[in-house]
Amino acid sequence: MSESDVIVMKIGGSVAGEDAAALDSIAALNDGGHSLVVVHGGGPLVGEWAERLGMETRFVRGLRVTDEPTRDLALAVLGGLANARIVAALLERGVPAVGLTGIDGGILRAQREDSSLGYVGSIRRVDSALLEELIGEGRVPVIAPAALEEPAGEKYEVLNVNADSAAGAIAASLGARLLVFVTDVPGVRSKEGRVLARLDRERAKELVDDGTIEGGMLPKVEACLVAAGAGCRSAIVDARSGDAIERLLAGERVGTVFEVAA
Repeated sequence: MSESDVIVMKIGGSVAGEDAAALDSIAALNDGGHSLVVVHGGGPLVGEWAERLGMETRFVRGLRVTDEPTRDLALAVLGGLANARIVAALLERGVPAVGLTGIDGGILRAQREDSSLGYVGSIRRVDSALLEELIGEGRVPVIAPAALEEPAGEKYEVLNVNADSAAGAIAASLGARLLVFVTDVPGVRSKEGRVLARLDRERAKELVDDGTIEGGMLPKVEACLVAAGAGCRSAIVDARSGDAIERLLAGERVGTVFEVAA
């Protein structure tokens, strides 16, 4: 196994619906002998638990404001409940999954860029040594999005980070063969609603600037471009297309594919 053989998959944070289809795809790829790293989100689950606990949720420019209690809740839900459920579902499918957060082994390091968002970080560095060790042992790391703040002093703070950004950064660090976002949409759409088979950096910027790419698709596209810039083939595909990843590995264009950025 070499790092270039690795497939990084970003999935949601549940074990139902499209995420169940993604878990089936992971099991099939594992059975086929592929080396895998899985990164998961779970924002809706965090929102559900915040509501249960009567915690106020505020957003700035579409991003969740993460004060200390919200940060702690996100870490508990994503790194605990969501991660454990996904690992259990993969073990049930015969996948040798190992649950981690981006904090374990210092995998993800981040910095705060906007004080109005609180404990939210942008990834600055990836230490993939632990992931490479687990992959070398035939394990499948399953990573929840959290990072250590790059400290100005000696204190390490835990930050919430975007799971899409984490997947892109990890794929780039590993020099992965493929980064796949398994979603509930068939790919990136043009202004006219047509699925775009291919995107490079210049065209993606045009679509971001004119508002065609927005909301939750924006960090996925940015992550794909980060990975593509490191030589990693990247794609956004529909979870319901069960053979999408095998077709991508065969060189086909499925969903929206990002080659090395132009």
